[in-house]
Order: sequence, then C-alpha cells, then structure tokens
Amino acid sequence: MPNDQLPHDLTTAPVEPDANLLQHIESLGLKSTDEYVAWCARHGFSQRTRKHWRERLKERSFLTRRTADARLAQQKHEARKPEKIIERIFQGEVREAEVAQPVLKAVWTAYESSKACLQTKQAFFRLLLHVLHRSDLFSAQPVIPQFEQQEGNTFIGGLLALARYSKEWIRLPTAWKPQTHNQHRQFSSLARHLFAEWPVPAFMDSVWFRGTSEVAIRQQYWFMCLGVGWSLRWLDLPLAYTKKMAHFFMQAPAEFTVEAALRWGQIHGLGGNAGLVRAINGTRLGTLFEQDEFWTTVLRFFIAHPTLDSAQVGPIIDYIHHQKFVQQDVFVAPGGVERREAPQPDFSMKGRTPASLLRQVTAWHGELAYARLPQAEWSRSSIEEFEFRECLGKGGPFRTWTIRELTSTKALVREGRVMNHCVATYVQSCLSGASSIWTLEAEMEGKRSKLLTIEVQPAAKSICQVRGKCNALPGEKHLGILRRWAEQAGLRLTDHI
Repeated sequence: MPNDQLPHDLTTAPVEPDANLLQHIESLGLKSTDEYVAWCARHGFSQRTRKHWRERLKERSFLTRRTADARLAQQKHEARKPEKIIERIFQGEVREAEVAQPVLKAVWTAYESSKACLQTKQAFFRLLLHVLHRSDLFSAQPVIPQFEQQEGNTFIGGLLALARYSKEWIRLPTAWKPQTHNQHRQFSSLARHLFAEWPVPAFMDSVWFRGTSEVAIRQQYWFMCLGVGWSLRWLDLPLAYTKKMAHFFMQAPAEFTVEAALRWGQIHGLGGNAGLVRAINGTRLGTLFEQDEFWTTVLRFFIAHPTLDSAQVGPIIDYIHHQKFVQQDVFVAPGGVERREAPQPDFSMKGRTPASLLRQVTAWHGELAYARLPQAEWSRSSIEEFEFRECLGKGGPFRTWTIRELTSTKALVREGRVMNHCVATYVQSCLSGASSIWTLEAEMEGKRSKLLTIEVQPAAKSICQVRGKCNALPGEKHLGILRRWAEQAGLRLTDHI
C-alpha cells in the first residue's frame, strides 16, 4: 500500500517544535532546535527538548550569569590596558560590540568618523594616547549641559574635533601637561596649547563639543582665529559688531554658548545690562540673528526704557515679529484660504512708548484668542510625553504632572486663551516642524490646571521658551518638573531657562 494511503496514525509527519520552545531558543540567542541541543550538551544541560519551565529558567539564568561574567572580565581587561584596545580599534581589529566600557565605545564611534581622513585619524590616535594617562579627559560623559546628548558632546568628541584641525596646531600635543585635575580646565588648556597664542574666552571651549554642523565648523574657525590674534570684528559674525561690543563679548560668562555671548557683547556694547541679555536670550533673538539692523532698533528701545518689566520683553518681541515678518493665512471664501503679507511690514520703533506698545500687545492677544484661524493638524514629534505622580505628604493627596504636545490650531488657540499669550501664532512653525508646542498641566483631586506653555525646537532637541499665564516666567517648582521631562526625553534647556 502506498504511503499516502496509510491510516493517519501510521504516517511519519515531522513534529513541529512548540511555540514556547522556539521562544526559549531565541532568548538564548540560538536559531534552531539542533543548535539548542548542541548548546545544552556543551553546558551540561539535558538534551531533551520537552522540559519543565523551571529547567528552562535555569538555562536562561546560566546564560545571564555567563554573559555578565564575560562582560565583567572584558571590562577588567580594558581597564588594565586601554591603550592596547585603542591600538586594536585603530587597526580595524575590533568591532563596537567587542568593547564593553562606554568610553571605549565612544572611541570606536569617533574612530569610525575619523577614518575618512588619514591625517585626522593619526592625530586623533596621538591625542588619545597622550591624554590617556596624563589627564582626566578619557571620558564619554556629556560636557556642555546645554548640548545634553548631542553628538560630539563628550571629551572624546572634543578630542576628535581638535584632531580635525591638526594642520593648524601651533604646538605638538606631546608637549602639553595639565596643571589641574578639573576636566574642563584641562581641555581648555589643551585647546589653547594647540591653537592659541592670544587669550580666548572660556565660553569658546563649547565650540569643540558641537559636532560637525555648519555652525560648529564656523565657530571652531573663530576659536582658532582668536587664538592667533585676529580681531573678532574680522570674522564672519551674524551681527554688526563695534569695538566696544567685541570687548564685552570677550568678557561673557564662561557657561554661555557662543550665541548667548554674541548677544551679551551686543547688548552691553549698546548700553544694556545683564538682565536685558537674559530676557533677550529667552526669546527667538537668543539663537536667531536675521534682520539684525531692524532688531538692533528694538534692542535700543529696551535699553532706552530700563524700567520696563523684563517679563514683557518676550511678548513684545513676539508681537513685533508677527506684525513685521509673519505672513497671514486669511479666509476669503467658504473653505478658501489666502496667504497675505505681514500685517505691518513697515513696522518701526520710531515714536513708540512702552505703554502704547504694551496696549497693542494686549489687544493682539485678545484678537488671537478669538481669531478665526485656518484649522490645521500636524503629526506628533518623536519627543515622548511626560507624566509624574507626586505624593504631597504621608497619606496625603497625589498631584499628577503631565506634559503633552499640542497638535492642532484648535489646541493652540485654546492654550492661548487660557494662558493669555500668543502661542496661537505658532501654527506655521508647528506645521513646518520648526517648533513643537507643549503644555504642562497639574491635576489634583479631579481638578486640572494649565501651568506652562513650552516651545521645543525638535531639530536641536532643545527647550527654547517657557511661559506661564500672561507670559509669566516659570517658578522653581515648575522648572524642576521641566528638568525631569528634559532628562527623560533627551532634551536640553537653553541657557536663559
């Protein structure tokens, strides 16, 4: 009788492994039943495939311990002779998965970036070996708080940036010896040893931790030019600078970024003070330098009225920007929208007073609250939302903090009405992806309150503007919640915040 005519119970069809067995095999990093049987034989386990869940748990625990022991042994080996691992990395003999220490992973990543240029690779290798046992710069921790986890924001990334300009070194790195145990001062000393014969302000060190963006390259060039004695005014600055401004620029606080220092020098050179610098750096003018000639007249207006509440600086700048530069979408027919020029393209500061300007800002906020804006929705950004539950004392009530993204015209308008500010004007920025707007709320015993409106620049992963009701600045409690979210979501807070 042919096989296909045998009774069903006499056929010899292969037995498929059950789903639990396949999942167990995968958890061990294996690909098939045969591999699993061989693995069990090598490590002294039963070669049966039908096992109790406790037996499988022992096998997984064994693999976990074995992996941890191997990783610990690898870390000890790397710690004893890191220079040997570095040499092997630069010889192309080590893959990223084969190094355990975060700092050596950072070295491997930086090495991959340096391979395209032989001179950069060789200079980077020399720098690494020199600083390894002579300094505390062999580190993969973030350096500049404002840059958070941005690529290049480690001392390994900074060393690679220095190596990219090895043709410009005026001294050999082997002649450098640190005079302090402070990492930041060590790097500052090394950068000036390689590039500087003249004083370079401390905040300029940040340029070496910005990666390879166009802005980073331009600012690194500024560092080297200042180091060999160039005047700041000879550089391709985004602002028109006077000698007085250049003088104040060189005195900007060490914790500033270059952008913040540019405003520091400009505003002090015009006669302003540190309070106005902080207020301006909290607006779009803190990072954007277009239309400098016009915005300088606005800065002069603020300087001429020092008693104006600094909390009003942001709302006034938003109003001026909207009136002079932002094109408007206007309803012209049922379902039709027409793009028109800005409301006041010839806007000027001549003849204006703080009182009249604040009245216009207030009236504008009122118009925004009830303006009929074109309805639009946009996709959520990749930034994660936030929730934090806080216990208010032993046995007391709970307060739930949430930060969520606003993704429609309707949501922005509602936010602006409740908070009494101009966030509704950010529709186009949200649609283009240049900005994302978030709201911080707190809920306790069923009552929910809006507390802050937050602007994030997704491309830079930075929180650039935060305002409470009527454009009030955030308090310490709310800033603490904001910092929790920033750490969780991988965002950075700009200097002024």
